[in-house]
Amino acid sequence: MAVQVWVGEKPEHSNERRVIMALASALDRLDGLYLALANFSVGGRTIDLVIIKSDAIFIIELKHCDGRVFGDVNGPWFIEDVNGERKRINPGRKNPYNQVISYYYSLINFLNERRPQFLSSHKAHSVDFRTCRRLVVIAPTVQAGSVINTDWKVEVLGLDQLPTYLVTERSTEIDLRDDEMLAIPELLNCTRWNEINTLLQGAVPPIEGTPAPEPAPPTEPAAPVAAAPVVAPLRPMVAPLWRIGIGAALIIAMVVGWSILRPAAPVPSDAPALVVSTSLPAGGIDPIATQDCIWSGFQSIGRSRDDAGVWRDVGDAGGTVADAMVIISLDEVSFCDGMITLRWSLRNHSTDEILSLPLTNESVSIRDSLGNTYVLQEPAGAPLLTVPPGMFGVATASIGRAIDPNASTLVVTISDAPFGAATWLVPITPQADRG
Repeated sequence: MAVQVWVGEKPEHSNERRVIMALASALDRLDGLYLALANFSVGGRTIDLVIIKSDAIFIIELKHCDGRVFGDVNGPWFIEDVNGERKRINPGRKNPYNQVISYYYSLINFLNERRPQFLSSHKAHSVDFRTCRRLVVIAPTVQAGSVINTDWKVEVLGLDQLPTYLVTERSTEIDLRDDEMLAIPELLNCTRWNEINTLLQGAVPPIEGTPAPEPAPPTEPAAPVAAAPVVAPLRPMVAPLWRIGIGAALIIAMVVGWSILRPAAPVPSDAPALVVSTSLPAGGIDPIATQDCIWSGFQSIGRSRDDAGVWRDVGDAGGTVADAMVIISLDEVSFCDGMITLRWSLRNHSTDEILSLPLTNESVSIRDSLGNTYVLQEPAGAPLLTVPPGMFGVATASIGRAIDPNASTLVVTISDAPFGAATWLVPITPQADRG
């Protein structure tokens, strides 16, 4: 079979089940193996959907939206119905952009750390899962008039555009055999979703109804397949014409499948008017304020040496930060329990150089927006984040005092050594929201 569906737990919401069924039915028409991993947890986060093929991994946040969608990188996202009323998406939680960013880091950290468990020693050094793609997928489509401003880190597609994207796009540095692909859901403790897999194997036509217990027929009657409009991709894609043809056919099949499976009820709306913040430049700082005492912003800075051997910034609106020789990231800051804990990561893309980042008071300075300074705890063997060529490492550093309750921002700076000075700005959660 061309596609297998795996789950951590079967999705509770019927909308998610319908999307997974329609997507799996479309992918089942392709050659080669595709894995759909749904509703599974990694790194304390539950991911809606991941699609794996031999040369790409797609991390997907699914949203069912019967209306126009408005949102950007930092602000809340809203659905606007036909009456012009708006309802906030994910009230009290991260917006879809920031959700998929957090899923991305949880999954790639998990996979990169476990490469030796399912890849050969040679491939474990060459495959880098940081090139996984990040998507917010709006089902059934991104309606005309929607305004969604994101940066290069996350792409927004309609469900009707997704099959073509999955066919034509790939992740650089990812090259997996079938057995290596199948090892990933096993490592994540996912199980096969037998009802859907049985349908896809041909027990019944694949998109005639909702998934039913094995081996019962689908509960909804078949509908005739009618031509549906093909929605163009959000950005130009270069691919052989036969692949574009397959993608168009998949879109038609998928739109028809979704039209059969989708609910008719409109999305209710009781939200205030939209306020959209300004997206910050790619490669810059994009703070994410959580609703609790932990900030997860994953602010990354890329550096490479120039011809004179001097470290220079890498990263612009084209997203080339991913091509930097070293990527230094402040992934998370915890303000819980009267302490401040910072988690750093370092990605070493060099071929022959061990890179290190000392996490000491000599190399890291920390202050808040009120001018207070904070001193790192330096026990014997203070953290030294050392990463061999082609590898990824994580380390934490702690401050043995609470943040000033009146401060709004934490300013974290590393000194010139070893990769050049850099500064990160971390928004501080209001005191009332801290644990």
